[in-house]
Amino acid sequence: MKTNTSKIRVADKRAARLLCQAFNDGMRSGVEYKTALMKMIDGQKIQISELRSLDSKSVLAASNLQVNVMFPHELRKNAIQMMMYLLTKHINPNLDGADRFILEVFIDEQLLPLKEWV
Repeated sequence: MKTNTSKIRVADKRAARLLCQAFNDGMRSGVEYKTALMKMIDGQKIQISELRSLDSKSVLAASNLQVNVMFPHELRKNAIQMMMYLLTKHINPNLDGADRFILEVFIDEQLLPLKEWV
């Protein structure tokens, strides 16, 4: 029986925690959703070296945030997808499908529930 070794590094979980924490802080403070995402990326560039070269406005413009009207649960799902994009495209592109699923669940657990968004 073949067992797959997870490629999730301690640094990946740390990055996920930092991104979630920054996004949660933005939502708690009452800033607009897109602003919270921009601050999440820009605010973690010091802590997460892989994000230093990213322009948050360009990253968000390329994402699905061009949709004008979204339901709250779609916004939360989109935030998770943005974090997964950062993790799998810029922080650790070696993650396989199972690792991505595990990280997505981890992020979902770290994010504030919708009822706590200001």
